[in-house]
Amino acid sequence: MELVISVLDANDNAPQFNQSVYKVQLLENTERGVLVIRLNATDRDEGTNRNISYSVQHVFPQDGKDVFWIDKNSGEIRLRGELDFEDVGLYRLQAGATDQGNPPLSGHCKVLVEVLDVNDNAPEVWVTSLSVPVPEDAAVGTVVALLSVSDRDSGANGRVRCAVWPAAPFGLVSTFAGSYSLVLREALDRERVSEYEVET
Repeated sequence: MELVISVLDANDNAPQFNQSVYKVQLLENTERGVLVIRLNATDRDEGTNRNISYSVQHVFPQDGKDVFWIDKNSGEIRLRGELDFEDVGLYRLQAGATDQGNPPLSGHCKVLVEVLDVNDNAPEVWVTSLSVPVPEDAAVGTVVALLSVSDRDSGANGRVRCAVWPAAPFGLVSTFAGSYSLVLREALDRERVSEYEVET
């Protein structure tokens, strides 16, 4: 006589992700709907005990919950909102995979989404001090205006070079990072030119 004894599966294995941390880089001008990453978790149990549902449980910063969306069946995380490097450079997501056992068991992973800067901001120029009108006998080197220049982009995208047009009789002198003095480069003659329009 031969007895066949079957062992029924109990939900004793939690889903496990193939990575504990996923790292992704996205340009800040990435279009909505783009696939960010596909998470992959497996469960060693059988039947409904191995069926997995994915979710994003926490996002930091919190407003990132409106930026990303996860398909609960496939584990695909897609971009739902807009990215802006100047506002948020890194999102931290905690994702979960939960099986359908009774009671259900869950596994977790982290997803780090680094937002990369693109050159999407024009430099801004402010006049912080202005000395006008300028006497025609003002000495060469006299400071006519103080300018402040900045660009919200980072790295090479945020480096700004300034010039003045037309060059004569004015010039720009960099006083320190992001600050310039508009100075006289040559003597003025009111009888020849009584007014200048200068662009930076």
